[in-house]
Amino acid sequence: MTTEPDPASSARLSCSQAAALLRQIIDGRLALRLKNPRRPWVQVAVGECEMVAGDTEFVFFADSATLDHLVRASGPSGAPGEFGQWLAEGGNPVDLLDDGERLELEHILNQAS
Repeated sequence: MTTEPDPASSARLSCSQAAALLRQIIDGRLALRLKNPRRPWVQVAVGECEMVAGDTEFVFFADSATLDHLVRASGPSGAPGEFGQWLAEGGNPVDLLDDGERLELEHILNQAS
């Protein structure tokens, strides 16, 4: 018996795809900006901060004023990805970054306007 692929799952932004988008931000290929300029990353000690890079929307989560994880992202094709789905895949896109990439991403988040 053959199982048909779930069309909804193929339309989702995978953990590795979201990490690749984060690397494009880190490499400077995508410019990151705040979705709401009145809520900059530097003012978020604990909670979510919405950002946009190109055609992709990101929601980052800070804990103790540091990047903890990516809550959700909507890819350039509109494909969504979110925390629970990525955990089921084994992690979070931020966890796929090496230490240097993560530090650079935090620096970019702090500079975003």
